[in-house]
Amino acid sequence: MLLRAGVDEYLSSRDQGWRSLHASAQREQPYEHHCPSVPDHLLVLHLDGPVPVERELPMGRGVSLIPEGGTHIIPGGTGFGVRLRGPLNSLHLYLADEVLRGVAAECGARDPSRLEVIPRFGDVDPALTHLLLAVRDVLAEGEGGNALLVDHLAAAIAARLVLRHSSAPAAPPPARKATARDIAPAVDFMQANLQRPITLADIAAVAACGPVQLTRRFRQALGKPPHQYLIQLRVEAARRLLAGTRLPIAEVALECGFASQEHLTRLFRRSTGTTPAAFRRHSR
Repeated sequence: MLLRAGVDEYLSSRDQGWRSLHASAQREQPYEHHCPSVPDHLLVLHLDGPVPVERELPMGRGVSLIPEGGTHIIPGGTGFGVRLRGPLNSLHLYLADEVLRGVAAECGARDPSRLEVIPRFGDVDPALTHLLLAVRDVLAEGEGGNALLVDHLAAAIAARLVLRHSSAPAAPPPARKATARDIAPAVDFMQANLQRPITLADIAAVAACGPVQLTRRFRQALGKPPHQYLIQLRVEAARRLLAGTRLPIAEVALECGFASQEHLTRLFRRSTGTTPAAFRRHSR
């Protein structure tokens, strides 16, 4: 849909190696276009507005004035026509169908393979908007090393679709609260693999659960999701190397799994309130 005239794409995940979703932000000029079906599920968030939009789906045509924050949801396997009547800043996100089906199974859908996403035309769902804007923020940071966060957001978006925008609302989560023992294998795996990229699927496999359940367990036992806990572990490892070795800061970053020295500096400052260089000076 984006490979056409009149689209100024200024952010994209194309070269970032994301597997659970693809996302881009762009400025779009008025156009009319028919989009063939693809397997993955398309979400389009209006970043400004209002703007009039016509759409054509198998169930019929429609035209609406879509406000800022309005979201279109096009299920995988659905071709559609669209006519944009004014300029628009938008975020496009393609969610992998396998992520949706996996999350649906975790959430208790009776038959995830038959679950149908319900098309939406410019609806405002504040929780979904929050998640989509978080993806936009990750794109804007432009750093590698965000695969775990992206997987977390993809699972959360999939869960929102299953719960609020599908034909099979999910069952409520189990009542038992997770403990540190429940996530111990996952924590051990993260600590042993700080140097390499870690995905949510990697951790979930070790914990013998799905990504949604894994995130729930981490929040219950540790008060934060897996991607935030991994950042904490990496920052702690960086503190030890900065204080106890003379490794250059760029090498410390790579040893602890950060994509670059700049990536380390940004997350280190966010966590500790100071930079790696300042921390090293004051620790000696």
